[in-house]
Amino acid sequence: MEKPLVKDAEKPFLDHLEDLRWLILKCAAAIGLGAIAGIMGIGWIMKIVRRPLFLAQGGGSAEPAGALLALQVTDPMTVTLQIGMGAGIVLALPAVLYFVGEYLLPALEPRERRMLLPAFLVGAFLFLGGVAFCYFLVLPQALAFFQDFNRWLGLQTSWTMASYTDFVLQMLVGFGLSFELPLIMVILARLAILPRTVALAHRRHAIVILLVVAACVTPTSDPFNLALMFFPLYGLFELGLVGMAWAERKVTLANQESLP
Repeated sequence: MEKPLVKDAEKPFLDHLEDLRWLILKCAAAIGLGAIAGIMGIGWIMKIVRRPLFLAQGGGSAEPAGALLALQVTDPMTVTLQIGMGAGIVLALPAVLYFVGEYLLPALEPRERRMLLPAFLVGAFLFLGGVAFCYFLVLPQALAFFQDFNRWLGLQTSWTMASYTDFVLQMLVGFGLSFELPLIMVILARLAILPRTVALAHRRHAIVILLVVAACVTPTSDPFNLALMFFPLYGLFELGLVGMAWAERKVTLANQESLP
């Protein structure tokens, strides 16, 4: 016979703290190992990071001379550490999700346990989908727009390596996190925390909130970048409404089956 899982409430408080300490240490170790791997492969990663700029310049096969500048002595080291840490987080994400799930599993109800693994898998897929959407579609268009705008103003485009990598990483992370919106809405509906009717009734308020989120996530406050973030975000909100309807139907069917 399968042994029942020990509920988190049955464990002493100090044991909770010990489990949390080990969770933090394991996540930090996984991210540290991923960061070391990212720093060791910094040349290959920098080619990937610079690729949208080459596409925006109408190329991509050859690297234009002087595309990015290093104005400060420490810029190369700063960018290397920054990109290495970002790559470490991405590489360590599966392990971090596993450790977090292992920590949360004893405290969950059976219905919540069944949702944990699909939620993590879908969340990882949505995050990577958001990153890919930004990398292949949004970034080249945004960079080309700023280059054309500079030419229209009679300015020469000379971006620093630090400012360019900051812009690219913030956009990639922002889109990756924004693509989690449908999953969050579905989970809230599945747990009966946020009914779909409430989300529909407050759609106008949601639009304002999405505008604020888009303004906070985008690295610049210009209308072009705001629109690039807001319209996909609103499309994800509408997709989340569809997912909420599916989740509520699943809850209704489960409740009907549980009736005698």
